[in-house]
Amino acid sequence: MLPKILLLPEITYNAIMEQIEDRVELLNLIKCGDEEAFEEFFCLYQHSLFRFLYHYTGERQAAEDLTQDCFIKFWQVREKLDPSFSPTALLFRIARNLGINHATRKPPLQPIFNQDELLVTICRDPETEYDQAFLMDDFQKAINTLPERCRAIFILSRFEDLGYSEIAETLQISLQTVKNQMNKAISILKKRLCSHLD
Repeated sequence: MLPKILLLPEITYNAIMEQIEDRVELLNLIKCGDEEAFEEFFCLYQHSLFRFLYHYTGERQAAEDLTQDCFIKFWQVREKLDPSFSPTALLFRIARNLGINHATRKPPLQPIFNQDELLVTICRDPETEYDQAFLMDDFQKAINTLPERCRAIFILSRFEDLGYSEIAETLQISLQTVKNQMNKAISILKKRLCSHLD
């Protein structure tokens, strides 16, 4: 049986096209040096970029600094912008490169997230809370052991909700490489966390 084709309502399609046109116009203004347009662009992307860098570095202060550096670099190359090119891809590529530079200048990885922020307990059973804290700690350590490219792809996919094609464009790699690296990441994480599945 063939799946039903899902069509977007005309209103949704028009809204999406309008958004795309607005982004192209915004990038054209930035390319011309419009600081107000750049401020709007900053507001649109600062939170997702910060989250990516925070997951990548594991340090709040480093993520804040690198987020600022990303936008500074973006502003510096604004005259070379191609409005048809995804600004998100360029921003995340800059972020990834800055994250790599940061990692080479610092000691081993710190935790990628604060378990106090992420640990949500449904019941207040101390044993359950302990088990969840232990699991989160192991999960964090397992992610930190992933190879660098594998870790970046996993973070973009699972923490930033980017699709595989967006990740491929952002990191300038093939779609197949993204799929292979995600399979590798999931396989490594399953092996490292298999004791928790029992």
